[in-house]
Amino acid sequence: MKAIERISEYLNFKIITPHKFEQTVHLSNGYFQKQLRNKGSIGSDILIKVSDKYDDLNILWVLTGEGHMLKFPAKIIELSENQHYNIY
Repeated sequence: MKAIERISEYLNFKIITPHKFEQTVHLSNGYFQKQLRNKGSIGSDILIKVSDKYDDLNILWVLTGEGHMLKFPAKIIELSENQHYNIY
């Protein structure tokens, strides 16, 4: 899987439209969708913008696919034998 596909996975997870993503990281309209459709690459300058704007996204995961998608994955706290709560 390429970095552009991992970013798409993140956007789907966070329910962020490609258009909103393009606006947030200052890309031209349709750039992301075109790169995704053609399985193109994404430059380091854009990855820096993505990292700055989406601080919960693990850029190492975007680049390599290793580790967790989110820098701060949900943690489960055990309150008693039968109660668990997810903390984000």
